[in-house]
Amino acid sequence: MTVIRLARRPDVWTVLKWVVAIAVAVIAIFPLWWMVNVVFSLPGEPVSINPRLWPTSVAAGIDKIAMIFAETEYFRAYVVSLIYSILTIFGVLAVSSLAAFEFSLFDFPGKKITIAIVMLSLMVPTAVTIIPTYLLTSELGWLNTMQGLVVPGIASAFGLFMLMQFMRAIPRDMIEAARLDGAGHFEIYWHIALPLSRNAMVTLAILTFMRTWGNYMWPLIVGTRPEMYTVGQVVGLFNAPLSHQTVDVVMTANLLAAVPPLLFFLIFQRKIVEGIAMSGTKG
Repeated sequence: MTVIRLARRPDVWTVLKWVVAIAVAVIAIFPLWWMVNVVFSLPGEPVSINPRLWPTSVAAGIDKIAMIFAETEYFRAYVVSLIYSILTIFGVLAVSSLAAFEFSLFDFPGKKITIAIVMLSLMVPTAVTIIPTYLLTSELGWLNTMQGLVVPGIASAFGLFMLMQFMRAIPRDMIEAARLDGAGHFEIYWHIALPLSRNAMVTLAILTFMRTWGNYMWPLIVGTRPEMYTVGQVVGLFNAPLSHQTVDVVMTANLLAAVPPLLFFLIFQRKIVEGIAMSGTKG
């Protein structure tokens, strides 16, 4: 006997959720697609009276990209931004993981007050700390240097908070067992705390890269010489009102700046979501 099962009709809420999700996706993706459309089209086509919604000339886009790299200091800015981002990632991971290891697994005098001060720093606007940080960086002679770009950003209260949520879940019995086996304080951190917090470390590294790559204000203040310009500063020059650049050239510069964080997000988006979700549930 054959049993015929009727397909379940989607309810109103399911259809509504899909409609909202598709609408949000279109709103989020359309600016990026429009930028790609402008770059990979013949000059003047995307901004004409009847704009097209698809690229018309891949060769024209490649020529624009080659022109920007050949006639501007964009490649140097790429290198500076990559070094700046990588050094900041290593600094944030090192400082945040060491601090989270101590705050999460050990007790010491003033621990609660110190954590409260660090968490309160999340509520302080960045504009409030820019001038004191600049004055300190200037006194150290770090203007127009890589350490001036990197060092002020390696103390991350958000990174400390994220890693603390993970390390609090490490069983104390595991630490005591490691001590009985003769492991030192740093060995416990290196061989137990870090491996168990790997997902959080990867998530923090990706978020730090995306934040650092798109950082515009601090490099603009510290790096005033052209050889220290980051990608954000070069893109700002293209977008300046008196730059006299055409729309397609400006869009090409913006697209080149958006490629690295987009690639990182597309490759590691699952790690980002898992890391943030787990940081809010562990502890």
